[in-house]
Amino acid sequence: MNESMERDAIVPTVSQLLQRARLALGGDAHTAKRQIQRALELLRDAESRTPAPSDPVQHPVHGLAPWQARRVIDHIQARLDTPIRVEEMARVIRLSTSYFSRAFRLSFSMSPHAYVIALRLARARELLLGSNEQMTQIAMACGFADQAHFSRVFHREMGCAPGRWRRERRDGPTLPPALDGGRHTGANVHANPGLRTSEPHPGHSVAP
Repeated sequence: MNESMERDAIVPTVSQLLQRARLALGGDAHTAKRQIQRALELLRDAESRTPAPSDPVQHPVHGLAPWQARRVIDHIQARLDTPIRVEEMARVIRLSTSYFSRAFRLSFSMSPHAYVIALRLARARELLLGSNEQMTQIAMACGFADQAHFSRVFHREMGCAPGRWRRERRDGPTLPPALDGGRHTGANVHANPGLRTSEPHPGHSVAP
């Protein structure tokens, strides 16, 4: 399935989630909030796979400065159990959303949303191995809309369901560090985010 077809398939799902949220607003605000959050996560998943349109009049973009990268990472890690918007991350270091997104991609080799998902999965793996929490609790602690969304993203990035991943590593032989982790947005995102930092263009950032 190509990207266009995937995006078209998401539209009715998001519409259904928002309809459920509207119906639940009068009597169950918590359910309404979860439905809206899941709709947002689906939209962000689709957005992260959509190439940004080119703009020939934009200023040259440089990667984030080290202090900017660290501040954004700290902001994300402190809020992993909540929805995190790109606009919010950009405000932390006083950049426009469009410039921040391009500078972030230069520094981290992935979009801001993809990086947030990588950190969510890293925390989820820690909880899967270091606790006996149920999947629903782990999904909520890591900021996923619900257990189904957590399982879908985990399977997409890690190649298997979270329950199976936990069982194999608890019951099977210990794998060497180089072999234990994800296929793409994998395991070392906490220790080594893969920054390629540089000083940002002086017209686009404000010193702390």
